[in-house]
Amino acid sequence: MTLPSIAQLLKDRMGLHSSTVGSSTIQHAIEQRMRDCSIADIHDYRKILSLSDTELDALIDTVIIPETWFFRDRNPFDAFKQWLQEAWLPGHAGSTLRILSVPCSSGEEPYTLAMCLSDSGIPPRNAHIDAVDISYTNIEKAIEGEYGRNSFRGKPLDYRDRHFQACGDRYRINNTIREYVSFKQANLLDGSFSRNRAPYHVIFCRNLLIYFDRATQDTAIDRLQALLHPDGLLFLGHSETALLFNREFTPLKNPRCFGFSRYTAAAKKEPYTSARSRQHTRRHTAASAGSPEPLPFSDISPAVTVTTASTGNNTHSDLLQQAFRLADEGHLGEAAEHCEALLTSQDKQADAYYLLGLIRESTGNLAEAEQLLRKAVYLDPVHHEALVHLGVICEQRGDSINAGRFRERASRTAKQLTSGATK
Repeated sequence: MTLPSIAQLLKDRMGLHSSTVGSSTIQHAIEQRMRDCSIADIHDYRKILSLSDTELDALIDTVIIPETWFFRDRNPFDAFKQWLQEAWLPGHAGSTLRILSVPCSSGEEPYTLAMCLSDSGIPPRNAHIDAVDISYTNIEKAIEGEYGRNSFRGKPLDYRDRHFQACGDRYRINNTIREYVSFKQANLLDGSFSRNRAPYHVIFCRNLLIYFDRATQDTAIDRLQALLHPDGLLFLGHSETALLFNREFTPLKNPRCFGFSRYTAAAKKEPYTSARSRQHTRRHTAASAGSPEPLPFSDISPAVTVTTASTGNNTHSDLLQQAFRLADEGHLGEAAEHCEALLTSQDKQADAYYLLGLIRESTGNLAEAEQLLRKAVYLDPVHHEALVHLGVICEQRGDSINAGRFRERASRTAKQLTSGATK
């Protein structure tokens, strides 16, 4: 029972729903910290964790897998720059723009926001970014401001020439960009987090809520909403958007930016509706087959492969459908639990492995995500979405050979699905 009790400590400290990252991730992190501390007995380590906040923070640093890079998912930053040009600058000359980046990880996101400000002609004296993370290690890396090639992905990379200085095989952020950002270690879930904070005009809180159970998600969103200016913008991760259902937000019109504005009188005419009320794109359709990028949970439905004849009832089918619904609603921990329960009783479910792989991918656990998605395509060799995600993951992990192979297979399945859909 030691592992569950340590998982509970992590939940109490940072709101972590252990199923989002997987018990193996927590186990490996514990083993790593025990080696670092020269402790052989897990019960002894559990006692130390209960007495030492410093060691608990070190374990959190090991559990959290920071998967980030500059201009990660460009659409939110494009929407942010458009808002700066069309909404902020025309009506707020001389005002100070306040921005919150939480979690800021190792600094790539807040520095990206600072580059957007600089490129938009807003000087540091007219904008300020509070960058917050629970990890001391991440904050130290962010303050250092020096990055390797893994932090620069995709194209174009012209911003690197403008805002960084080359230092051997690494790049150091320019001082002008540093002036926009203040880094601080803090926990969004702490009751003192909001104390003495003025409202923010823009909040970036991407891919944090996916780690929480739904009660903690509600607490976090309440806090973010209280910190946001009445006319402010909130950006979430793609799998978190349904968590704003029935709250005072309306989505921005920019495609795939996952940004929301607080309700205004005009916006109330078009209230935000969650993905549950939109028509899903079925897996194995021409629409999904032609998509150039992995789709978020809210755009997919499982192709249920369990039948009444094979199970004797609809329990397994219902469990899989519920898992996709929970993921669609942003409750990834519960969705992962459903997948794990299904695979415990019947391990031939490609879509269960697929969804569980997406959840691991969302939390940055690319190694386990790849393993799960490989199981999905082993069971269903023409599982298009799993092949697409495998291509992306292999590319991110530097495995260009397998990335190319998976992309080629995905392209072939896309043609097959499109052909089948048009017959």
